[in-house]
Amino acid sequence: GGGGGGGSVSRRGLGWARCRAATFRFSCLSEDGGDVSAAAAEDLIGMPKEKYDPKDLRRIYAIMSLEEAANGKKSQWAELEISGKVRSLSTSLWSLTHLTVLHLNDNNLTRVPPDIAKLYNLAYLDLSSNKLRSLPAEIGNMVSLRDLLLNNNLLRVLPYELGRLFQLQTLGLKGNPLSQDILNLYQEPDGTRKLLNYMLDNLAVHPEQLPQRPWVTLKERDEVLPTALFTVMCYNVLCDKYATRQLYGYCPSWALNWEYRKKGIMEEIVNCDADILSLQEVETEQYFNLFLPELKQRGYDGFFCPKSRAKLVSEQERKHVDGCAIFFKTEKFALVQKHTVEFNQLAMANSDGSEAMLNRVMTKDNIGVAVLLEVHKDLFGATLPEVQLVNRHKNQVKYPSE
Repeated sequence: GGGGGGGSVSRRGLGWARCRAATFRFSCLSEDGGDVSAAAAEDLIGMPKEKYDPKDLRRIYAIMSLEEAANGKKSQWAELEISGKVRSLSTSLWSLTHLTVLHLNDNNLTRVPPDIAKLYNLAYLDLSSNKLRSLPAEIGNMVSLRDLLLNNNLLRVLPYELGRLFQLQTLGLKGNPLSQDILNLYQEPDGTRKLLNYMLDNLAVHPEQLPQRPWVTLKERDEVLPTALFTVMCYNVLCDKYATRQLYGYCPSWALNWEYRKKGIMEEIVNCDADILSLQEVETEQYFNLFLPELKQRGYDGFFCPKSRAKLVSEQERKHVDGCAIFFKTEKFALVQKHTVEFNQLAMANSDGSEAMLNRVMTKDNIGVAVLLEVHKDLFGATLPEVQLVNRHKNQVKYPSE
């Protein structure tokens, strides 16, 4: 609500709004494209329809006819506009989590509460032409935003958390007394993306705030049956060439860098201390220079195979082809057999002339690796069969008919 005085707008369950001469506009769509009745719309907005027709084509209000309303046609709304020199906002606004568009422009707002981040479905937010001097850091949690308009305010600084808005396409900053460095970056070609990348790369990260992994127990051990207990870790380590800002726009560039990531990956593997490791997207060079020597020091042996294209590229390019790897603790297992599956070769041998089958797999070079491990019976204290483990990493290809 605004700064006291005035009546409350309570139609259609909107009793949370209280303001002085404020206008509330709703873009309300019925189940089949209609809207609230003309009578209800005039009652809500307090003025005839012809006086609030917007010039912005984004904000066109459909009016449900009286006949449609009388026939029980339902409406729903996902857009809201609040205007009329409003100075503050009711806390009840943050309960409207279904909103996708929110117009708060042309008011007298001096601050935006951190609770605005509760509107997690917002894709469009207009805060232009207010008196904002700062933005809450929580605005960086509104990752569904594609348009954020902040034009004509009093902003001198921006929170680095804005860099988290990896889906943002439009950022309006004109008419703010921002620093020249920020304005220069913003005014460059593709300035919005460059500014967001800069802010994300300089955002302070506090590792102690990272959540712990939740573990789920699927089945308790049967104490009666003879059992050999061992642990298996399956981990896609994300090959360096796939760790791009285009794919992971929400991640700072320093965190995508392999020299940084490999330390965390090895730390995760060591802390898990699994008996068997099943790793995907392992770069050939990193297997021989990092994973194999590091894990051998910790009692593992391994088997690795790169993707099929490794046979077709130069020796230098082969170093960067990724594949699958299996490691096992030699104190618990002995390698009996190892095998590689090349899916495109398998498809050619079993396609029976099926064009769909060949089109599905021949454009990929996916592989799988399998090992047969013998359990050290003296260690486990039970007579058990051998362990067979298969590790594959395959890109799925979907067709319209599926």
